[in-house]
Amino acid sequence: LWDNTLTYDKTFGNHHINAVVGSSAQNNQFNYLSASVQKFPSESTQQIDNGILQPVQHGNASEWAIMSYLGRVNYSFSNKYYLTGTIRRDGSSRFGVDNRWGWFPSAALAWRISNENFLKDSKTINNLKLRLGYGITGNQEIGNYSFSSSYNTYLYNFNSTYVSAVLPTVLPNPNVKWEGQEQYNAGFDLDMFNNRISLIVDGYIKNTNDMLVPMSVPVTSGYSDVYVPSINAGKIQNKGIEATLSTKNFVGENFKWSTDVVFSYNKNNVESINSETPIITASGGLNSTIGQIQNGYPVNIFYGYVTDGVFQNQSEVNNHAVQMPGSNPATSTAPGDIRFKDLNNDGVINDKDRTIIGNPNPKFTFSLNNTFTYKNFDLTIFLQGSYGNDIFNANRMYTESMSVINNQNASVLGRWTGEGTSNSMPRAIYGDPNQNSRVSDRYVEDGSYIKIKNINLSYTLPKGAFAQNFSLIKVFVSAQNLVTWTKYSGFDPEVPVNGIDNGTYPITRIVSLGLNVGF
Repeated sequence: LWDNTLTYDKTFGNHHINAVVGSSAQNNQFNYLSASVQKFPSESTQQIDNGILQPVQHGNASEWAIMSYLGRVNYSFSNKYYLTGTIRRDGSSRFGVDNRWGWFPSAALAWRISNENFLKDSKTINNLKLRLGYGITGNQEIGNYSFSSSYNTYLYNFNSTYVSAVLPTVLPNPNVKWEGQEQYNAGFDLDMFNNRISLIVDGYIKNTNDMLVPMSVPVTSGYSDVYVPSINAGKIQNKGIEATLSTKNFVGENFKWSTDVVFSYNKNNVESINSETPIITASGGLNSTIGQIQNGYPVNIFYGYVTDGVFQNQSEVNNHAVQMPGSNPATSTAPGDIRFKDLNNDGVINDKDRTIIGNPNPKFTFSLNNTFTYKNFDLTIFLQGSYGNDIFNANRMYTESMSVINNQNASVLGRWTGEGTSNSMPRAIYGDPNQNSRVSDRYVEDGSYIKIKNINLSYTLPKGAFAQNFSLIKVFVSAQNLVTWTKYSGFDPEVPVNGIDNGTYPITRIVSLGLNVGF
């Protein structure tokens, strides 16, 4: 990594200019080699050459580089009016020669109204600043060599004669280029009542253009449908508001109390993906989609079947759309199976009856931090939460399927065992002939939660005979991830951003005692 910058800073009268130009070069090389073998003659001859069974060797290498040129100018007049302009030109080896370079400009304006004559003597408003901004940033995170063909070597056995071959495995995309994230924002900073109340509010519109996504490659092409190149496919828009409120609720000689609240609202929408075919982002059992990107909807929406209770008797099965035909309960739909809705009313339950069944994107997130100080005691309580997001509990697809001889959740004790016994948990049947465990709204749960993320109580010893040789002696007790309030049935509602819980390990609750000593 090699960075170079040159800065010019000058104040003349009411004007101030700060300018920076620079360059940055980064090169990354990765190489690895590994080998293994089994069955050595003795404990003292355990070297690679001395093994006689199953020799294996692996090795590979990759490289990428990026070169950047940048410039920035900050200008202010009379500590009231501010202008910032930046420009970047970045070149990445991850794109082909015709698309390697991209331009990424930005500009911002600000007006500190509190320094105007009509507000500078205000006893209520200590600081008020309005801000406007626009900028484009680039994204090159697609892995290496997506623009070119990738080859693998294979060894084929023809009548005990081994023949090596080199075959292309990844379809090249020489047209792949930078993804651009264009953002408009407006906001203000406000401090009031001798800085007892501080409020920062930002609104934004962010358009992700030429979005980099995995390409859908049919196996009939002869290329891998797993290792696929990236393509620039479409546009995603995010609109939202972020606000931070800080208050000094009580300021006394011995007791102080302050609060910080952070609120974030974001609305996500796929404007275009250059195709009517949705992009699959996650799959479940039976080759079914879980998450996908589709025009007109938020990113990573859940896609699947809609359930309508459990068949209680054979008459209900006969009068419903055909799910799995037949009359044998071991191989076809029978009482005790999940009833799926026939959304297109064609009398058959198939892929055409799948629809949007959930949204992993929260309506808003928030955090709340309270700090209390009494003499030498300090107490902080930090909470965070999310509201309005769905979680697809993929764990239940396996632990409530009752289709194989594996351990299951205790919830299956309430399964259907006869008419009227359950209208939500299906029968236990080997092989799951009705595909009760297919991707459906049965596994979509409310992911909203509130957590006490951290509580810290500390006491600082006063300086005296015991602490006179130390600058600080503080004892504390701290608890992390103490309590979670949620309706989600899984281990933890904090799952990956795609909203799919496929075995997310729960966050550990930690209680610790400590001592800080300063000399």
